[in-house]
Amino acid sequence: MAKQTPPAVPRWKKAVPDLGAQRELRLDALYRVAAAAFRRNGYHGTSLVDIARELGVSKPTLYHYIANKQDLLFQCHLVAADQAIAAICDTPSLTGLEKVRRTIANYIVAIIGEESASVVILEEKSLSAEQLDIVIARRDIFDGRIQSLIEEGLADGSIAPCDAKLALFSALGAANWVTKWYRPAGPLSVGEIAEGVADLVCSGLRKRGS
Repeated sequence: MAKQTPPAVPRWKKAVPDLGAQRELRLDALYRVAAAAFRRNGYHGTSLVDIARELGVSKPTLYHYIANKQDLLFQCHLVAADQAIAAICDTPSLTGLEKVRRTIANYIVAIIGEESASVVILEEKSLSAEQLDIVIARRDIFDGRIQSLIEEGLADGSIAPCDAKLALFSALGAANWVTKWYRPAGPLSVGEIAEGVADLVCSGLRKRGS
């Protein structure tokens, strides 16, 4: 598969004056660039040399931040899981359906926005068994939180009677599929896509007449 030309990214040098903050900023840039490369070219089609070149540093520099390419993939999965969990909306004044809608919209922004560290799920096969167990456990937290919001909507009447687990899988299936067809140069912005898909998901969950 031919490699696509990656978008320009900020260089590491002279990013911020504080060393601790500089390291965090560099890690953030590393994860974003690596995740984008893995999505674009696949794990096996991406080398640390490719990633270092995009960041404007040498390959040996990367080893100050990661152990190897597999470790980098693992870290990208963890960051993506944290971004997903941070997308959960639990505003007390909202109904369960409204929380689900806001969460789905936030989640889509998290997986396709400029700050995304999301990587293709199929690349999980490149993780070690121990790493995969950790990633799945982190994802289960996210899934469980959304299922709880759906159950809340069932209890408050904002969501039509349904199987909460099935509703969860359907909602996340629609959200995750966006990564398959989204193109930054397309006619819709990230925000428009996020809101539109969230509306479509919740139109199927909404209790009729509410």
